[in-house]
Amino acid sequence: MAKTPGQTSGIRLGTIKGAQVLVQPSTLLMLVVLAVLYSGTSSGEMTAYAFSLGMLLAVLLFVSVFLHELAHAIAAWSYGREVKAIVLTLWGGHTTFDARNLTPSVVGVTAVAGPLANGVIALAAWGVGQTGLVQGTAGNVVNWLAFANVLLAVFNILPGIPMDGGKVLQAAVWGTTGDRLKGTLIAAWAGRVIAVAVVIFTIAWPYSQGGRPSLVNVVFGFLLFSVIWPAASSTIKAVKTQGKREAASIGALMRPAVGVPYTATVGEARSQALRAGAIGVVVLSADGAPSGHASIPTMDQVPEQQRDIEGLQSVTIPIPRGAVVTPLLEGEELITTLREWYGRSDAWAVVDGERVVGLVRLQDVVDALQ
Repeated sequence: MAKTPGQTSGIRLGTIKGAQVLVQPSTLLMLVVLAVLYSGTSSGEMTAYAFSLGMLLAVLLFVSVFLHELAHAIAAWSYGREVKAIVLTLWGGHTTFDARNLTPSVVGVTAVAGPLANGVIALAAWGVGQTGLVQGTAGNVVNWLAFANVLLAVFNILPGIPMDGGKVLQAAVWGTTGDRLKGTLIAAWAGRVIAVAVVIFTIAWPYSQGGRPSLVNVVFGFLLFSVIWPAASSTIKAVKTQGKREAASIGALMRPAVGVPYTATVGEARSQALRAGAIGVVVLSADGAPSGHASIPTMDQVPEQQRDIEGLQSVTIPIPRGAVVTPLLEGEELITTLREWYGRSDAWAVVDGERVVGLVRLQDVVDALQ
């Protein structure tokens, strides 16, 4: 499964072209669990030979997963992307790479590379089995390897996030509509549908065949649901948040304000704001740079008989020098600017050219992004 960069931990096995190869400790536990499951005999007896064979099958499965992830990495490298890590986890693995300035082709090709690798392994193993050169236990292992990789390829190509097929669907919708978020949202909802379908299939299929679902299959189905549904749901939430980030703009969030010199009285500043239909004023320093702001409600707190003699500084909230934005600021550039100033100022002065046109509270920007 291809992923964007993130904090990754695990047991370091080495590097490939600068990418760390990591195994999470839970993976080792899963190897033992799979070895026990694969070593089951008809008599239920556990022997050293059966366990060794089960461990071999488990290791081959994780080698197949590693090659799946390596295929993602090779695809990312082919696009000139830096691969951060190839990680084997409890439920398979993931590959993290530089995801800046992605395109539909990068997303789609990188995602489909993993299932294709499993398909190639399955074909190769099937071909070896068909030659008749391997018989007995070795032949069974080869046939099992082919079957396991078919399952890996089929499962991962399912068209819903978090499977690789979801990334392919995302890329297809993105490439067709030009809307990345729409592609991601559709793929995430498809992931939710698949999560529910897995549970329904696990329970309904045995009944349709005249039997009953086994406890192991039911548990396995719900475990898959517990992985797919949360991942798809968190993606839907992230898409909505990202949509708000991209739609956010200073022009939509600012409140109208007018610039007045710091030498003005409260009465003069209040009158100018009212005539302009503004919510307040941006106070300009001697060189014309915004240095503070004052709202009409704050100015109204000054007794009416004192407004024409009270200096504007008495009701001014300071703005740090440089806390100025244009009404055209939006999207990720707006987020970057917010990170720079949040905690250092409570507001930005909005300036169009050389004219003050408004004021935007940083908390209003934060609220709009939540």
